[in-house]
Amino acid sequence: MWGGTSPELGSLQSVTEQFSNREVFSSAQPITVRFRGVSVQEDYDWILTGSNDLMIVTKFQIGDEPPVERLIFMQKDTDLGWHDDFFNGVIYSTRDFSGERLTIRLQVYDIDNIDQSLVQSVRRLSEQVGILFPRLAPIAGMVDFAAGPLVDLVDNIDDHDKIIDDRITLEVAKPGTGHKLLQPGYLVYARNSIDTDYALGDSLRLEDSSGNEYDEGSYAVLEFMRDDLGDRQYEINQKAAKLIAELQGKGQSGQAAVTFLQDTLEAYNMFQKLQRAHELQSKETLNADQKKLLEDLQSNEALKPYLGNG
Repeated sequence: MWGGTSPELGSLQSVTEQFSNREVFSSAQPITVRFRGVSVQEDYDWILTGSNDLMIVTKFQIGDEPPVERLIFMQKDTDLGWHDDFFNGVIYSTRDFSGERLTIRLQVYDIDNIDQSLVQSVRRLSEQVGILFPRLAPIAGMVDFAAGPLVDLVDNIDDHDKIIDDRITLEVAKPGTGHKLLQPGYLVYARNSIDTDYALGDSLRLEDSSGNEYDEGSYAVLEFMRDDLGDRQYEINQKAAKLIAELQGKGQSGQAAVTFLQDTLEAYNMFQKLQRAHELQSKETLNADQKKLLEDLQSNEALKPYLGNG
């Protein structure tokens, strides 16, 4: 089940128009979604009680674009209970949200016989983009013997023991329409039903009025903020992972994937031309070839709005 609270925390409410008196996210606003923590209550390694080999993968999807995976956590022999010491808890971040709906999928699994050398390799390189975005692992400095198994493990995570696996789609819509609204605050997913006595406290854990933590099943906590990371490189890496997912057929496929790549490269090409035109405009003197090139760039209809009078 899914429930939510306002940014001020408190009791869980239905995610369908949970805060109809609050603003929703709208186009061109910044947004950051973070995985704040997970309470693991199920033990699948019954011989060694409380020693799940835990792996957490999240996916975000804007509208019908391809989903983008994030590796949040990976560790052998984890204890039952609360976990929030993640590689990086950010699921999605942008300074300019332009979609109409955002889908988030949470996958928390106990991985059978996970290879310790793979775990060690991932932890050593956990700050690198290729680890946070598994699709980029093969091209981001992760050695081949680890990159392939990591991507395969992420692709086939649901072959293992499920602790949490669910998704939710939140929409940019007006209150009163019956939609699950994309709003600032916290979302909680729980495997089992949660008594109304429980609320999300300052520690971001579900607690009753006596301070006892909910222990009737695993649950995860997400935070939605009207803010961005201020990290341009992160957004670029995010888009690169989406591009690779598109080309690998994770979104549309066939000619649509080729068109997606062509559009991306066309935008990059136009930006390079714009940079070159500004460089030439800043020079005090130009030779004949430079003058000809600048004239050609200034005559480009797509560039004209961005070049001023030269």
